[in-house]
Amino acid sequence: MKSLKFTIRGKNYELKKEEVHKKLKGVNPELVREYYIEIDNIQYPIKQVLASVTGLPPIAFTSKYAYDVLIRLGFEVKRLK
Repeated sequence: MKSLKFTIRGKNYELKKEEVHKKLKGVNPELVREYYIEIDNIQYPIKQVLASVTGLPPIAFTSKYAYDVLIRLGFEVKRLK
């Protein structure tokens, strides 16, 4: 699969969907407030996902940015009902 290149706060990142799966193995999910993705039937908040794979604190980017990156990587972002 191809990789996605993106920038957060002036730092460049390159990421593949498979890397997200790998980096979240064994990570306990935080409370989902609104938007999430599912990996191995576990719901992860989108900001937790992007923070986990970049090493940045969640305050460093918006939920909208996390949403856009995850969609572009091929994830289905879901919303709590």
